[in-house]
Amino acid sequence: MKHNLTIALKSQSIAIERFLRVVRHRGFELHNLQLTMVNDQYHVEMSVDSDKPIYLLTTQLSKLIDVKDVIVNDKQHTAVAI
Repeated sequence: MKHNLTIALKSQSIAIERFLRVVRHRGFELHNLQLTMVNDQYHVEMSVDSDKPIYLLTTQLSKLIDVKDVIVNDKQHTAVAI
């Protein structure tokens, strides 16, 4: 399942390496990554894909000292029975 995440990181290059290592170690495939500097911190927009639940990744990312915020931007589609 594909997921879109927004992550706020400290503005250190090692912070990017750490969070990308967690993504890889948790078994998520990176599809898209956009990195910008906003208010003296990195703002990361990324999409990942995996059969694993997204909370396995977000919980680990939020434990990193360099990560300020993790937001899952998925839009849930609900089926309507007619």
